[in-house]
Amino acid sequence: MGKYTKVTALYFSPTHTTKKVVEKIAASLAEMLGIECDSIDITTPESRKKQIIFNSNNIVIFGSPVYIGRLPNLISPYFKTFAGNGATAVAVVVYGNRAYDDALAEARDILLSDGFKCVAAAAFIGEHSFSRILGGGRPDDADLEIAARYARRIYEKLSDGKAGEVFAVPGNPEALRAFYHATDKNGSSVDIRKVKPQTDKSLCNNCGFCASICPMGSINPADCSDITGICIKCCACVKRCPNNAKYFDDPDYLGHKSLLEEKFASMRKNPELYV
Repeated sequence: MGKYTKVTALYFSPTHTTKKVVEKIAASLAEMLGIECDSIDITTPESRKKQIIFNSNNIVIFGSPVYIGRLPNLISPYFKTFAGNGATAVAVVVYGNRAYDDALAEARDILLSDGFKCVAAAAFIGEHSFSRILGGGRPDDADLEIAARYARRIYEKLSDGKAGEVFAVPGNPEALRAFYHATDKNGSSVDIRKVKPQTDKSLCNNCGFCASICPMGSINPADCSDITGICIKCCACVKRCPNNAKYFDDPDYLGHKSLLEEKFASMRKNPELYV
């Protein structure tokens, strides 16, 4: 086993589902190795202003949510700026109980191109950003127990000197499929890219919390009902507002959300682990 000095949980996680999984894996692995563990949260625009640089003594558990079957397309260019410098990495994606499509292959290959040695990859389930019932409450205790056991498998791979072995993940990294396209219940395509959240002014006290957590910096902190930029539908403002003042009312958005819940909410998908 190499001389590792630190395990870092590195994540983009607007609603904290990815954060929970990645930090569990990182903390469990660090405990087994008897080394330091820290976290780097790259969710806000301010946190993405600097390049993140690692070295060969680092282990990085990198995590991102899956948006429409891929990594978030407006955030993934930043992922490509990491400097791995031979650090060991694990790619983790968290999806909302529909599918992760090519996102895991995409994450693994970005890490490789960044100069990491990617030794493992996993897809976990988290509550869908649009919904409270699609993957509701996940990752739950059972998921986090799986994450801890997965850390054991990573530890064993590193201990056995097999860190350099190639492993396969689903997806086609050479020709990543197009982003999943939203539809309504009739199968008709809907375009929700320009949809933005609304604010119930009877509930909003303009505390500015939603503005502080928006990953695109698109909410005016002086007037939280004013959405000044792009909305990626991460729903951090909706799910984390202390007064439940944010919501979506666009018919196409709500129709697509309803379709997803109808098709995928009743099944419990399980994490998929690759080492």
